Amino acid sequence: MKTFSGYSCIGIAVLTLVVLSVLFSGCTSFSRQGTPAPVSTPATTVSTPSPVVTNVTASLPYGVTITVPAGWTRQDVLASGPRDYGTTTVNIANFYSPVAIPGDPASYTALSVDVDQDPGADFEKYFNNATLAVDKTYGVPIQIEAHSYTITISGYKSYELDFQTSEVKGTYIFTSTENGMYIFAFRVPNEPPAVQAFQAAIVDIYKSIRIHPPTVEVTPHR
Repeated sequence: MKTFSGYSCIGIAVLTLVVLSVLFSGCTSFSRQGTPAPVSTPATTVSTPSPVVTNVTASLPYGVTITVPAGWTRQDVLASGPRDYGTTTVNIANFYSPVAIPGDPASYTALSVDVDQDPGADFEKYFNNATLAVDKTYGVPIQIEAHSYTITISGYKSYELDFQTSEVKGTYIFTSTENGMYIFAFRVPNEPPAVQAFQAAIVDIYKSIRIHPPTVEVTPHR
């Protein structure tokens, strides 16, 4: 009887271990089945922004190329007429900046590109006459700075004329070439925001000017 009891206890113990193993195995399987599958992340496409155009180069008649800020408006003219610097020239083209003062439609910089095909041989005399003519055109009070030193525009000798009144500020550049006198005339209302925008743009513009011999004969409108 003792032996039978001993085997019975052992059998019960073994049976208990088997049951626990099955239960543990079932819990483990359930735990694995309940684990969510990893979610794949879609690839992110990075778009390359388009380059911002900050300057525009214009090719003009009479062999002129010039670069102006993007947003400036170009007007092709090719008409002869008297100018405020005292001579009759061909107005090749004009450029106009956006307004510098919101709500003020006149607060823009204007650039006229002109050519005088018969300026004479005396550059200094031509420039001095232009200075006197500007003084006469805009009247008193006027402040004029005539810079009779050499500026290089596309390799050509050039003179600069700066002036201002209470209403307008101007910088005119006279460039003497074998094809005539080119005049680049900047004008802007004498208002601080407009003048600041003008001064920020003018140097880069006139440094960009290139003058080449005209390849096509251009007849201006009379």
